[in-house]
Amino acid sequence: MLAAGIAVALLAGAAADTARAQDGVHSRYEGDATAPEALWAWNDPVPWRVGVEAGRAGRTVKCGGAECDWTGDSAEGVLSVAPWGWLEFYGRAGVHRGKMERGAHSAKSGAGAGGALGAKLNLWEIGPERDTAAWRVTIGLQAEYAYRSGGEKDGAKASWGEAFFFLPVDYHLSFLGTQRSAYATEAHALDLFAGPACSLLDGDWTENGAKSSFKQKQAAGVAGGLRIWLLENLWIEGTLAWFDGMTYRAGLQYRF
Repeated sequence: MLAAGIAVALLAGAAADTARAQDGVHSRYEGDATAPEALWAWNDPVPWRVGVEAGRAGRTVKCGGAECDWTGDSAEGVLSVAPWGWLEFYGRAGVHRGKMERGAHSAKSGAGAGGALGAKLNLWEIGPERDTAAWRVTIGLQAEYAYRSGGEKDGAKASWGEAFFFLPVDYHLSFLGTQRSAYATEAHALDLFAGPACSLLDGDWTENGAKSSFKQKQAAGVAGGLRIWLLENLWIEGTLAWFDGMTYRAGLQYRF
């Protein structure tokens, strides 16, 4: 009886699958028979991205009526969401430290906390049809505000904020659909981007009880970078910016 019941169930399941196929209804796992299924499926989730980044900002600042060399180090986690393909909101949070050099004298703050909130917008794109696109050029806009602090160490501590604006021109080259993408050691795509940038930096530096404010010497500059897609949803990225000193950042990011 048990064997007969199992046989009936299997036949009923096969008949149901045939009926669904005839109705044009297909499982989203049709191409992968090993994938699990669930009672409710979210077929098109909003793209989320997580990652880690480390960077250093080198700037010439005006501090106490003199020009000083400022360095800000950071190690942060990144979380972003793209409700639409052309718009992305992101946030960063992590550990930060500042360093001020006045002539031959230099001092470092301890580790502190901070983060940033920003948005990226793709304004205009040129390229072939997307179904066959191997390349495209996009003009975008990025804006963010960051607030960071460095804890007290050897009598020195810091807090600073930065408003950053970037107008990148992005050249995207895809290897998907070509023979190169069949090899795991080859990149799936890459982006080269560069454009004008603006950075408004100001903060407070306290050393041995004496507090002074500092501000960027030069706000206008240029920025650029390289993004290498190791997989369709995993990439490494490096950026450089020049104002009155070199700022750089590198990280690894994963998109769901």
